[in-house]
Amino acid sequence: MMDEQLRQQQDLYDRGWRGGLDQGKEQRGNLQTNLDFLAQTRLLKAGDKILEIGCGIGTVVFELSRQGYDVTGTDISQVAIEYGRAKYGDIRLEVQPAEKLAFDDEAFDVVLSFDLFEHIASIDRHVAEVRRLLKPQGYYLFQTPNKCSNAVFETLSHRSLAWRRYHPSLHAPEQIRRRLARHGFQTRFVKMNPVNEYTKTKLQRFGLLGAVIKRVDFTKLPLALQTNLYVIARKKP
Repeated sequence: MMDEQLRQQQDLYDRGWRGGLDQGKEQRGNLQTNLDFLAQTRLLKAGDKILEIGCGIGTVVFELSRQGYDVTGTDISQVAIEYGRAKYGDIRLEVQPAEKLAFDDEAFDVVLSFDLFEHIASIDRHVAEVRRLLKPQGYYLFQTPNKCSNAVFETLSHRSLAWRRYHPSLHAPEQIRRRLARHGFQTRFVKMNPVNEYTKTKLQRFGLLGAVIKRVDFTKLPLALQTNLYVIARKKP
């Protein structure tokens, strides 16, 4: 059972997904870069049990399932999960909040999330839950916008601070490292170049600034200047 706070979150994201899907917007993140990140880590192994938290309609779950991985997806939005089940058919998608998951302790070798971390107000509750679910030496592989850059872009895009309602847990790199360390994780970052057709479309609204960003090789920039943080967090014994 969800508590009232989680129920309110579910209502919020159900409305968001319903509106987006009505407009034909199925994906909310940089799918190709996220898949490239997973491939680059070389940490997903045959036989691993994998969980993606905040899976949306389940596209990453679908792609990994096609590659033969044993993967389950969860999302707080009933609307997103029902849409994903109808679209993708025989994959495992469940309605569950990121802060309270109905799986046994140490049930998974790898936990994934993309564009989720920043949305969770009770972020320590979420990280503790991820640790509970991971087997010893298991990995939490995730992506989240970098607070150092994203706060500026969100404010320019919304022309206000309204985005803070949806992104209450933006983190800078060292904030992520410290928070995960408190929960018993060893953390490192992978620099990914996010510029592809998906991001080029988003950058058009920023005019000249967007045109400049399209030409940047983010893999050569300092971590603090990355638009998105790609994180490998290993559970310590």
